Amino acid sequence: PASSSSSSAGRTGGARRGEAEEAARYVPFLFDFSYLHNPEEWEASLALPVASASTSSKEPGHEEANNGGDERETENLLELEREFAVNHRKSIEGFYELFFAIYNYQRDLNRFVEDLTKGFYIQYTVESVLLDLDGRALLCEAVWLYGVMLILMERLLPGPVRERIIIAYFRLFGRDGDISRIDVICKLCKSTGVSPPPSASSASFSSQRSHKYPMDEEKLFGRYPLPVDLIRNVVGCLISDDIYQQSSAFPNIDHRSIRLSRQASMLYVILFFDPIVLREEAAKLREIVDKYFHDNWVIHIYAGMTADLSLEWTRFPAARSALDNVLQVDNVKRMHIQNAKLIGQCMAELRAYLTMGILTDSFVLDNRHDLLNTLRRCNIAVRWRVLHRRTSNARYYSIVCAAVEKASTDPKLEGDFAVNDTHVVSLILLTSQLEMQLKDSFRDLIQRKESIWIGCRAQACAMMTDLAEYFKGDQTLARVSRHEGLIQWFGSMAGEIRDLAYESGDHFTVTGRKIQLCVQALEEVEQYDLVDRDVQVKAFLREARGMLLQMARAVGINEDICEDIRWISDMSYGVESMKSYVQIIHSRISKDPSNVSLLQGFFLKLSSSLDGPVDRLKQLNSPEAARITSYYSSQLVAFVRNVLEIVPVSVFAIMVQMSDIIERRLQRLPMKVQGDKLIAYAQLGERYKLAMMAHEISIFADGILEMENTVIGGAQVNPRKLLDEGLRKELVTHVSELLNNLLQFDFSANSETIASMVKHQAATMRSLSSLSGRLEGFQTALQCVEDYVCMHGLKMWHEELSRIMKYNVEQEVNKYLLKKVLDVDSKFQSDIVPIPRFPRTQNEPSCINFMGRIVSMLVKITDAQYTTFSIEKSGWFMSDGSEVCGLKTASLIRRAVGVYGLTGVDRLLCYRILHELHRFVKFFRTNVSKQGVLLEQLRDELFPEWKTPKNAVAIYASGSKKTEMLMLPMLTCFRRVGQAQLLRRMIRFELQRSARVDAKMLQHTVSTLNASLLSAQQPLEGDPDDLKNICDMTVAVGMGDPFGTIFMKTDPLEGLPVLMLFFVITYVPKLSYNPTFGSLSKVKEGYPIDGWPLVAGISTLLKQFHPSYAKSFLAYVGQFIRVSVQTYA
Repeated sequence: PASSSSSSAGRTGGARRGEAEEAARYVPFLFDFSYLHNPEEWEASLALPVASASTSSKEPGHEEANNGGDERETENLLELEREFAVNHRKSIEGFYELFFAIYNYQRDLNRFVEDLTKGFYIQYTVESVLLDLDGRALLCEAVWLYGVMLILMERLLPGPVRERIIIAYFRLFGRDGDISRIDVICKLCKSTGVSPPPSASSASFSSQRSHKYPMDEEKLFGRYPLPVDLIRNVVGCLISDDIYQQSSAFPNIDHRSIRLSRQASMLYVILFFDPIVLREEAAKLREIVDKYFHDNWVIHIYAGMTADLSLEWTRFPAARSALDNVLQVDNVKRMHIQNAKLIGQCMAELRAYLTMGILTDSFVLDNRHDLLNTLRRCNIAVRWRVLHRRTSNARYYSIVCAAVEKASTDPKLEGDFAVNDTHVVSLILLTSQLEMQLKDSFRDLIQRKESIWIGCRAQACAMMTDLAEYFKGDQTLARVSRHEGLIQWFGSMAGEIRDLAYESGDHFTVTGRKIQLCVQALEEVEQYDLVDRDVQVKAFLREARGMLLQMARAVGINEDICEDIRWISDMSYGVESMKSYVQIIHSRISKDPSNVSLLQGFFLKLSSSLDGPVDRLKQLNSPEAARITSYYSSQLVAFVRNVLEIVPVSVFAIMVQMSDIIERRLQRLPMKVQGDKLIAYAQLGERYKLAMMAHEISIFADGILEMENTVIGGAQVNPRKLLDEGLRKELVTHVSELLNNLLQFDFSANSETIASMVKHQAATMRSLSSLSGRLEGFQTALQCVEDYVCMHGLKMWHEELSRIMKYNVEQEVNKYLLKKVLDVDSKFQSDIVPIPRFPRTQNEPSCINFMGRIVSMLVKITDAQYTTFSIEKSGWFMSDGSEVCGLKTASLIRRAVGVYGLTGVDRLLCYRILHELHRFVKFFRTNVSKQGVLLEQLRDELFPEWKTPKNAVAIYASGSKKTEMLMLPMLTCFRRVGQAQLLRRMIRFELQRSARVDAKMLQHTVSTLNASLLSAQQPLEGDPDDLKNICDMTVAVGMGDPFGTIFMKTDPLEGLPVLMLFFVITYVPKLSYNPTFGSLSKVKEGYPIDGWPLVAGISTLLKQFHPSYAKSFLAYVGQFIRVSVQTYA
C-alpha cells in the first residue's frame, strides 16, 4: 500500500504537470477584464512580434528571416486560439450560462420580494410569510442559497478565472452567441481582488477546496444585494425561532447548538448581506454567538464546505468581539476535554450494544430511549471532532489535534486528552453500524407492529385463560384448591385483554391507559396469599405483564422515530471531511480485511447527505430532482469506490508478486521431461509461495464479497461489481505505467550515427522483449486468481488492454486534428476505471504517449539516411547487411503490445500519411501553383507522350533546373509516406501471420464476410458502426493491401504528373541497383533517399487522384526512358 500510494501520487503529479503545461499554451490569448478598456490594443498584441521584428531588423536578409519566423509564430498562436475555441466552446458556454443563472436567481428573488411588499400576493407580506412554518423556512433558504452560490463561485472559480472565461466567450463566440447580458455578468463576476491563499503548513486546511478561506464577501454580496428589510426580517426570524422544529431529535438543552446548526450556517451566510451588523451591532452578535456558537467555531456551510469563524470574523469588530468572549484558550481546552470524554463514553456504550445478539426486538423496544440518547451523544461527539479538526487557526489546531504518543484503540482520557484520527474513524464506523441496525430494527417493528400486537395479546389472553383453568383445581398435576373468585377474575381479565383492539376507535393514548390498568391489576393480584405462594403463577403473571408492555411499546413505534434518527445521524457536514480519513480506513482493512463489514453502515450514514440538495425539489415533484440526485449519488459512489479501493489494490499488489514469480522463477515445462528431472521442474517452494498468495487474495476478496447490495440515493452499490472495477483500475494503472516506462527510447538528435543507431536498436529490442515477458506474467497471474475473486481474468485482460491501446492511439491522433477528442468525449476513457495520462518525455516531446514513441522509434530505425529497404527480404538493412527492422521486429512488437497495439500503430501511420499528404497538397497550392505557366509549357512541349519530342534533352534539363526549388519538399513527402506505407505492409503481414496461427477460424470467417459484402449487388446498408467494426476486424486479421488505401479526397492538382516526372529525373541519378538487397539504394552514404520508400510514396500519392494521373505519369516516364535509350545507347 505504501508503494502503491507513492506511485499514485507520482502519477497524479505527472498528470497535473502535463495539464499545467497544456493550459500554459493558452495563456497568451486569455485576457481578463482589462481587455474591455481597449480591445484593439489587446487584439493587436497577438500580432505584436511581427511588427516589432519588422521595425527592429535592418538588414534585408535578416528582416526577411525574422519576419518569416515571427509570422509563423503568430500563425501558430492564431491556430492554437482556433483550436481552443473549437475544443472548449461547450465548457465556456456552460460557465457563461451558470453565471447568468446566478444573476437570474437574484433578480427573480428581488422581484418576488418586491411583489410581496407591494401587496400583489393578497393577504401576504414578508412578515406574514415569516410567521408561517413552511413559509419562513422557504424564504430563509432562498436568501441563504443565493449567498451560498456567491461563496461557491468565488471559492471554486476565483476572480481571475471568471474574468478570463467571460472574455473568452466574448471574443471567441460573441459573433454567434448572445452577448446582450455581458454587462450584468461582468458586474457579477468581476474579481474581488482576493486570491486563494497558497498552501500553508499542515495545520492549515485553507488549501482544501472544501474549506472556505476569508474572502471580500462585502464586495461580492454588495454587487447585486437583496433588500435590507428582507435581510433584517430573515435574520430576526433565524435568531428567535427554530424554523425546522427539530426539538424531538435533540430535546436536551445542552444539544441546542446542534439542533440549530443548520440555522447557524444560514445566519453566517446571510449576515454578509448586511455587514453593518457584523461591524457595529455588538449586542445582536453576542446574542447570536451565545445561542449558536458558544461551543463551536467551525461550521458547515453547504455540501461539505466548512468555515472557521475565528478567522472569518476577524475583519468585523463586533463579530470578533462577541466571538472572543467564548473562544478563549481555556474554553477551547474545556470543549476539547469534554468531547474527548464523550468519545470515550460513546465507545464503551457502542461496544456493549454491538455485542452479538444484544439488539433483539424486545431489547430495542425496552431500551428505545437509551439507544436514541446513545446515538445523539455519538453523533454530537463525531460532529464536533470532525469539524474542529479542520480549524485553520494554529492556536486551536494545536489543542484539538494534539499528537498521540502511541497508538491506542480509545482516546486518552487523562493528561492532554489526545484524540487522533484513528479514534474518530473507529467512532464513526461503530456509530454507523449501530444506526444501521437500529434503522433496520425500527423499520421491521413498524411493519410488524400489528402482528406483534396481535401475537402478544393472544399470548397474554391465553395465559389468563390458563390461570383461570389452573385455579379450578381439575388439572391432574395442579395441587391447588378451587377458587371461584380467582377463576372469575382471571376469566374477566382474559376478556379485557381480548378486547384490546389494534384498530379500535380509541386513540393510542386511551389504549395505552387500558394496558397500564391491566398491568397494574396483574401486579395487585400478586398480593393474594394463594397467588403469592405459587411461583409458577407469579412467573405467568410476570410474563403476561411483559407481553402487555410489549404491546404498549410496539404501538408507540411510528415513523417519527425513523425521522428523528435521520436528523440525528445526518452527516452532510462530513461529506468532504471524510476524504481525509480514507487512508486510515485503508490501513484498518489492510490489517484486518473483516473490517470491510463495518463499511456498509458507514456508506449508508453518508448517504444522508443526499437529502438536503433535493428535498425541496422532491416536494415540488420537479423533473430535475432525479438528475440532481443522480449527480450526488455518483459523487458518493465514487467515494465508496475510493474507500473500498484498498481491497483491489492489495489484491493486485499480491498479483504483481505472483507475476514476478511466474515470469522470472518458474521454469517453462517442456513437451517431454525425463523422470529424474521432474522434481527440478516441480519447484515446490515457488509453487507453495503462489498458493499462499492466492489464499491471501481470497481473504481480501471474501471481506468485500460478503457485503450486501446497498442503495445509495438512486444508485445501487454492488460489492462484487466494485471489486471488479477496482481490479480493472489497478490492472489499467499498472499496465499503463509499464508501457510508459519501458517504451521510452533514447534517440538523441546529436548522436544519430550508424553506430548509435545500432546501439539504440538493440536497446529497443531488449525493452520490447522485457515488456512482453512482464505483460505475459500479468496475464498468467490474472488467470491464476480469477476463481478466488469471482471474475473472468482473461476477458478482463483483453478488454482493458484493448481500451488502453485505443485510448492512447486516440490521444496520439489528436496532434493531427483540429477538433481534439478530449477525455470527457472519449469513449475509451472512464471515470470509474480511468486510464492514466503521463507527461511527455524529454527525448521525444512531440509524442504524447507510448504509442507515438513506438511509431517514432520505427520511423527512426528505418530512416532512409542509414538504411535500405529490401522488398525480397521484407526488412530494412544497414550498409553492412545487418537487419535493423523486419518481420522479427514486428513479431516482437505484437508480443509486447498485442494485436490491439499493432493495429494502433497501423492507424497512427495512416494519420501520419494523411498529414503528409495534406501538407503536400497545401505546398502544391501555395508554391507549385505559382509555377502553373511553367508546368503548362512543359506539358505542351512533351505532348503527346507516346511521341519523342524534339530537343527532349534540353527540355528535361531546362525543366529540371526551373523546378529544382520544388524538389526537396516533394522528396521529404514521398520518403515519409513511402516509409510509413512499407511499415504498414510489414505490420499487416505480421497480423495476417498471427491470425493464421491463433485465430484461423476467425480469419476465414472475416474473409468470407468481407467477400460477401463486396460482391453484394445491393449497396451496403446497416449501422455505420457495424460496418466500421467489420473494417477494423479485417485489419486485425491482416487483410487488405495498404498500398490501395485512399486517404483523402481532394480537388485536381493541375500539372502534378509533369512535376512528378521531373522529380524522378532529378533523383534517379542518386540511386543505383543493389543486387544484395534487390532494390535501388543511395549512391552516396548518408543521403536521405531510398528506392522503395520513394516508389511507395509516389504510388500512394497517385492513388489519391483519378487514375488518369497515374496513367499520364507513367506515360511521361516511358517517354523519358525512350529518350534516354535513344540518346545514350
